[in-house]
Amino acid sequence: MSLSKLFLRTILLLAGAVLFVAAAHAQFRAGIQGTVTDSTGAIVKGAKITVTSQETGASQEAITNDEGFYSVSHLGPGLYTINASMTGFKTKIIKDVQVAAEEMGGVSLVLDAGAVTEQITVNGDTIPALQTEDGSISGTISEQQVQELPQFRGDPFELLRLTPGVFGLGARSSNGDAANLPNYAGTGGSIFGIFQTENSVQVSAGGQRVDANGYEVDGVSTNSQRHGGATVLTPNEESVKEVKVEVSPYSAENGHNAGAIVKTITQNGTNSPHGSFGFRLHSPGLNATQRWCGPTCTPSKDNARDDILSRDYFGSVGGPILKNKVFAFFSFDHMRTSGTNRNQNWVETPQFVSSLPSGSIAAKLFAAKGSGFTNPTVLPSTCAILGVNDTNFCRDVSGGVDIGSPTGSAGTIVPNPTCPAGLPNCLSTGGGLDGVPDLQHIEYSGKPDSINATQFNGRLDYNATSKDTVSFVIFRSPFLKSFLPGGWVDGRQYNTFNTDAQHDIATLLWTRTINPTMINEARANVLHWYFDELKGNPQAPWGLPTGNIPIPNNSLSAGFFSGPGIFHEATYAFKDTLSKVHNSHVLKFGGEFTKEQNNDKSAWGAHPTYDFTNLWSFVNDAPSHEGTNTFDPKTGQITAFAKYVRVNSFGFFGQDNWKMRSNLTVTFGLRYDYWTPLHDKFGQLSHVTLGEGANTLANAKIIQGGDLSQPDRNNVGPQLGFAWSPKSTFGHEWANRMVWRGGFGVAYSKIGEDKLLQADGNPPSFLATDLTAAQLIYGMSSGGPYSFFGYPANPLTTITFDSNGFPVAGQFLNQATPNLAGPVPNLRTPYTYHYSLETQYDLGHNWTAALGFQGSQSRKLPRTINYQLFFPHNPLIGSIKLTQSDVNSSFNALIARISRRLSNGLDLSVNYRYSKSIDECSYDENCGDQQTFPFDQATERGPSDYDVKHSLTGYVLYELPFFKSRHDVLYTVAGGWKLSGIVTLDSGFPWTPVYSGSACIQVASRGNVCPVRPIAYAGGAGTDYSTSKFQQPGGNFPNGGLAYFTPPPDPSTYTVPPRPGIGRNSFRGPRYTGIDMSFGKRFTLPRIPLVGENAGFEIKANAFNIFNKLNLTPFAFNKASTTITDPQFGQATGALSGRTIELTARFSF
Repeated sequence: MSLSKLFLRTILLLAGAVLFVAAAHAQFRAGIQGTVTDSTGAIVKGAKITVTSQETGASQEAITNDEGFYSVSHLGPGLYTINASMTGFKTKIIKDVQVAAEEMGGVSLVLDAGAVTEQITVNGDTIPALQTEDGSISGTISEQQVQELPQFRGDPFELLRLTPGVFGLGARSSNGDAANLPNYAGTGGSIFGIFQTENSVQVSAGGQRVDANGYEVDGVSTNSQRHGGATVLTPNEESVKEVKVEVSPYSAENGHNAGAIVKTITQNGTNSPHGSFGFRLHSPGLNATQRWCGPTCTPSKDNARDDILSRDYFGSVGGPILKNKVFAFFSFDHMRTSGTNRNQNWVETPQFVSSLPSGSIAAKLFAAKGSGFTNPTVLPSTCAILGVNDTNFCRDVSGGVDIGSPTGSAGTIVPNPTCPAGLPNCLSTGGGLDGVPDLQHIEYSGKPDSINATQFNGRLDYNATSKDTVSFVIFRSPFLKSFLPGGWVDGRQYNTFNTDAQHDIATLLWTRTINPTMINEARANVLHWYFDELKGNPQAPWGLPTGNIPIPNNSLSAGFFSGPGIFHEATYAFKDTLSKVHNSHVLKFGGEFTKEQNNDKSAWGAHPTYDFTNLWSFVNDAPSHEGTNTFDPKTGQITAFAKYVRVNSFGFFGQDNWKMRSNLTVTFGLRYDYWTPLHDKFGQLSHVTLGEGANTLANAKIIQGGDLSQPDRNNVGPQLGFAWSPKSTFGHEWANRMVWRGGFGVAYSKIGEDKLLQADGNPPSFLATDLTAAQLIYGMSSGGPYSFFGYPANPLTTITFDSNGFPVAGQFLNQATPNLAGPVPNLRTPYTYHYSLETQYDLGHNWTAALGFQGSQSRKLPRTINYQLFFPHNPLIGSIKLTQSDVNSSFNALIARISRRLSNGLDLSVNYRYSKSIDECSYDENCGDQQTFPFDQATERGPSDYDVKHSLTGYVLYELPFFKSRHDVLYTVAGGWKLSGIVTLDSGFPWTPVYSGSACIQVASRGNVCPVRPIAYAGGAGTDYSTSKFQQPGGNFPNGGLAYFTPPPDPSTYTVPPRPGIGRNSFRGPRYTGIDMSFGKRFTLPRIPLVGENAGFEIKANAFNIFNKLNLTPFAFNKASTTITDPQFGQATGALSGRTIELTARFSF
C-alpha cells in the first residue's frame, strides 16, 4: 500500500472517530490556577471556581482545597470569565482574562464578605501581566501580532525571533530568498512562504543549533525526519490562533528538542460566526535594488532584487454548527507565482538535425517531442561570436556556423586534434568543414520558479457531554513548482521541470474528564509529505539518455537535464496524558509512541548521462564517458534503490506542579526518551563496524541489514523549575508586582537522519560509479523514449563481495574502492543542560520589565569526519566519512526586555541579549567539513558561527488615536489607521581566515585537510565593523591577507599540518540593521446580516527593509572574503535584500 493511500485511509479513520466518540475545548494544555483568600488573607476552602470561554460558552469548574488552591487546565488560548463564589462572600467575576497558548497562568482571588447574591465584577486587564506559575523562558505570538506585524509572504514563523531567548535576523538574500545564518547547510528558511516543505526557520534559541528546534501544531510534532530544526508544515496566517515559543522549558511533558519548542494552536469555530478573505500582492515593480552589490558587480546592471511576481488569495470562515455544542473552522491560502526570462544558447541547426543517421539515439533525442525551444529568435551567429577565429575550425555560413561534418561509423569515437597556438580549446571538425551550418545562436523564453500552491485547513470541535470532548484538525497542502532552465543548460521545452509535492497532517484529540480532579487526554496524528518528480514530468524523454556535447567554448546538451527526486515520508504518533489535582499538586503522567517511515528512492542517478568528445562522436552514438549512475551490483541494472527506513520512538514522563505557597510554585519532573536506531525494513542498508586502535580501519567490516548503529537507552532528563513572587524583601513591599523565575533541566535532541542515511551508498545493495568508454553500454530504454526504467544492464557493474563486505580483489570499477558513510556504531543521543534565572517586575500601566540570565551546556553533538585522517589506511576503502557524537558547546547570556501589554491600541516589546556561544562546529549537516584541524577539537573551540555578542529585537503595534471613541462615518473615513514595525539589530557574526593554496595536504590515501588556518597572526587589523568599512577593498585588512597572516609551510615537510596559530571564528564581520514596517487602514462597515457588526475591510503595505538599508552578506567559510590569498579577502562579497513591499487587502468579520 502506498503512503499516500495509507494517509487518506488514516484521515478517514480519524474523521470517523469524531462521529462515534463523544467529542473540543479541552484538548489544549493551557490553564489557570491560583489561591483564594478573604480580605484578611485567610484561606478560603470550598470556593467554587467556574472558568468560562467567552468564545464557545464551554466552562470548567474547580473547588478550592484545604490550602485554598484551585487549578483549571486544558484551556485554549483566548478570553475567559472567572466566577468565584462561596457562601458568606460576595461573588467575584473577572471578565476578559487572557489565557496564552500552552501556558499556565496565575490568577489569585480575594473574596469580600457579604451575600453570595452580591457580585463584584472587574476586568482581566487589571491582573498584573506577570508569569507567576512557571519558571520557563518563553514568549507568545498572538493572533493580532500574526495578522498585523510584517512577515514575508505570510509566514508566521518569521516572527519567532521576537520572543525572549530566540535569535534570528529574518533577513532575505538579494533575490528575495531566505538568508540563512552563516555557513548553515540544511534545508534553509522560507523561500516559498508557508509552502516550504521542510521549513528550517533560521533562529537559534538558547544558544542551540538551528537543528535543535522543534515544532508542534495542536500538540503534535511536525518535525522533519531527515533535517533537524525543520518543520514539514507551516500553518497559514488565517489558521493561527496563537504561537507559544519555549526556550528554557522546565516541564517534562514537552519532550525532546533542546532549542526552541514552537507550539502553534490553530483557530477554532466559536458561537459567533467569523471569517476573512484577502489578497496579497508581491510585485517586482514595488521592490528596490541595493546601491552596492559587491566588489565585482555594477549596481545598475548586475545586482539582483526580488523579481518574483506572486499573488496570494487567503481566507477563513468559522462558527457554530450547534450553539455551545459543535463548532467548525476552515481556512485556505493559495499562492501563484509567475515570470518569464530570455536566455541565450548555441544550439543545433535544422540542417544538422536532418543529417543525423536514421534510427540513431542522436536522431531520436532531437526528434523527441519538446526538443525545440519556446519563442526562439535567431541571433547573429558567427565564428567570432562563438570565439573561434581560425577558419580551419569554423566558418561563417548562411544559417549559422560550420564546425565540421560527420565521419566514421556508428560507435566510433572521433578524437580531438592537437590544438594550434592561440586556439587552446579546439575540437575535431570530423570529416571537415562542408559549408553546412551546424550551430546557431538563439534567444528563447525560459521560466523561473513558477508556483501554484494551496494550503487547506479544517477543524471540527464537538462538545457532546460534560465529560468527553473531541477535535479533528487537518492540513492539506498541494504544491506544484515548475521551471524551465536556460543559459546554464539548454532550455528545451521538455526540460520544463515539475515538482508536484504535497504535505499533510491529520490530528484527532480526545479528552475525558474522569472526575473533577482527573482528566485524561489522548492525541493521535499522521504527518505525511511526498513528491515524485518521475510521475510529475511525463513530458520528459526518460527513455533516452542525456548527452553532454562540447562545442567550441561552450556546450550543447540533449535529453532531460536532471534525474528525478522521489520522496515519501510519513510519521504516525500517539500521545496520552493523565492529569490529577491532588491538594496543591497538579500531577501529570504520560507517554507517547512515534513511528517514522521513509520510503525515499535514490532516483537521481538512475537516468544515464554520457559525455562525448565532440559533436561528431555524438552523431556516431559513441560516448567517451558515462557520468555517475547508480547500479545494483547483483544484476548490473541501473536502479533507483528504494529504501524502507524505519524508526520508532518512545517517551514517558511524570510531572508535578506544586503550589507550595500562595506565592511559590515549584515544578519538577522526569522524562525518558528512546529512539530506535535506523534500519531498513527489508535489510537493504549496510553499516560499517570498526576495529580497534591502529586496526580501526584494517579490521573494518561492511554489514548488510540490521540497525545502522547501536541503541542508546540512557536518555533520562530531569526538569526543575520555580516561580516565586515575594511579598516583601529587605523590608520592601512588592505588592505582588515582582516574580523570580528559573530552573534547571536536561533535554535530548534527535539527530536528523540526513547524514546517517548517507549509508544508502554503501555496498552491496548500491553502487554509484562512472564508467569509461570501454566499460559503458550506450543505449535507450527498452520501454520506449518515455520509460524511465528498462536501460540495458551492464555486466561490468556486477560485483562480488568477500565475507567482510568488500569487493573481491578490491575492484570497484573506476572508483577502485568504495566510499563508505553512515553513523559510527556507538552513536549517542545529544543532550543539553539548560538553566535560567530571571526577575520580572510590573511597572504599572500595563508595562513590565525583566532581567535575567540564560545558559546551556550541550554534549555529544554530531559531526561527520573522514576516518582516513586518523587511522592507518585500509586499501579496500576509499573514503570513510562517519557521523559521531563528540562535539560540545556552551552558551551564556544576559537577557533584558521591556514590554507593554496591548492597551489603548499600543502593544510593544523590546528584547536585548548580551551573549556568548562557543562550540567546535555549529551545524549538524556540515559539522566536521568545516574543521581545519580536526585532529584536536580543542583547536576548533571558538565562537559559534551564529554567535552574536549584542542583539536587539523589538516590535510595536499601534492604532493611531484618531476618532477611536467614535462609531460613526467619521471613524470609518478618518480613523482606523494602524502602524506596526519590527527592528532587528546585531553586532556581526564571527569568521575564520583560511588558506587553501599549496599548504593543503593529503594526510592519507583518501584523506586531506583543506583549507587550513594560518600558523601566525602578526596583528594590526582594524576593528571597524561598519557597513562602509567592509565595502572597502581589504576591509580591516587593507594591506592584503598575507601582510597579517602566515600560511603553513610547504606540505612536503610534514604529514599532519602544524597547529593553527589563530583561533576559529576569531574575527567579526559586518553589523546588521533591519527595519520592517507595516502601515494600513481599516474601514469599518455597518451591521450586515450574517456577518454582524464587527465587519471591516483593511488595506496595508508591508515594507521589509523599509529604508533600503545596505546590509552586507556575512563572511562565509572558505570563500573569497575569508581566504587570505584572495584579492577580496576582508571585503564583503555581496549585499542582502533591498526594500521589498507587499500589498494586502483583507475583509474580516
